[in-house]
Amino acid sequence: MGSKSSLDCKVEDDSNHLEPFLITNCHIHTFYLSLVPKGVLPVGLSQALASLPLQAAVVQALHWLNPINKRDRFSRYANFLEIGGQRTQDEIFEIIKGYYPRKTRFVVLPMDMEFMGAGKPPKDINDQHNELEQLAKKNPESLLPFFAIDPRRYNGEKGQAALDAELRKRFPADLNNRIFRGIKLYPPLGYSPKDHRLEAMWAYCNEHNVPVLSHCSRGGVHRRGASQAEVDRNTDPDNYLLLLDKYKNLRICLAHFGGDDDWEAYFEKPESRIEVDLDDTYDKRKSMNWVSKILQIIESRRYPGLYTDISYTIFSTQKFLPAISVILKNSSNVRAKTLFGSDYYMTQNEKFDERYLSMQLRHTLGEEVFREIAERNPRMYL
Repeated sequence: MGSKSSLDCKVEDDSNHLEPFLITNCHIHTFYLSLVPKGVLPVGLSQALASLPLQAAVVQALHWLNPINKRDRFSRYANFLEIGGQRTQDEIFEIIKGYYPRKTRFVVLPMDMEFMGAGKPPKDINDQHNELEQLAKKNPESLLPFFAIDPRRYNGEKGQAALDAELRKRFPADLNNRIFRGIKLYPPLGYSPKDHRLEAMWAYCNEHNVPVLSHCSRGGVHRRGASQAEVDRNTDPDNYLLLLDKYKNLRICLAHFGGDDDWEAYFEKPESRIEVDLDDTYDKRKSMNWVSKILQIIESRRYPGLYTDISYTIFSTQKFLPAISVILKNSSNVRAKTLFGSDYYMTQNEKFDERYLSMQLRHTLGEEVFREIAERNPRMYL
């Protein structure tokens, strides 16, 4: 690339000299929409994305519905389709790199959507992983890929043997030989993190220093036909307490800091903030909103390997940013376990763009707090 970006991060050290630091965005996606099962997309959209001329026409039409406002609802949807309609993960990755300082690193999270009941994806998850692996080799300093696992892919003895072989292949004992840096789970697609078929994975991660990032909000895509109660049960932060009790070396990030719905409850339903003891039953603890749960678990200091990230939560709206800022500035425990992430390109259909909100976050938090969640904490987590 050309000259150094004016956005490259600098903070003052003890000698009043400017010291650059390295941002890590711990939560982005590069899978394109033609990898997604047809049943996930609105009727006709999958056909539009399969045809470049038709895709371009749809995007242009959405922009022209309101040519004065480039961030109106139609234009935001057009932006989402334009990025998701790229033909390779490489193309999407090149777009996100342009939004951040030159040396920023990105944790890229694939999705295994074969078992969600929306049809078979056009490409197998192995194709998605292999493409991501090649992209990481091309960008060894900036792209940190995770590996998506769904327990329904590993049934019976043969399935468990295949999972064991996959883990040893993707996460060899020698850390220097690893291309994949961690594991991505997405329980709303129809499974629990406590699924017995994942037991070998948790044991391997505990023993071989493999971090896990798991979707932890009530929103997002989910298994077709699943009730909200089922989705909530699979995604609840409490699912990870027994795992962290059993596997003391685990590092788990609960993505989205509880999610939009629970941030709304945190503000509007004071009764949901009443703490129920960590060791109490699920039925008693389900009255707590997930923001309060995550704060409680982290503040307990019982689980030093537990992290959360702010992806999508502050990129979908500015409403929660002041509260997150106050929490991070007032609690060193929570600040030390929070990771910067954006959830790009899922955020492209929101009101404000990636560049604007990431810089607003940095301004609101201040350089020192932003440095902790964007550089120091990701280094510890990864």
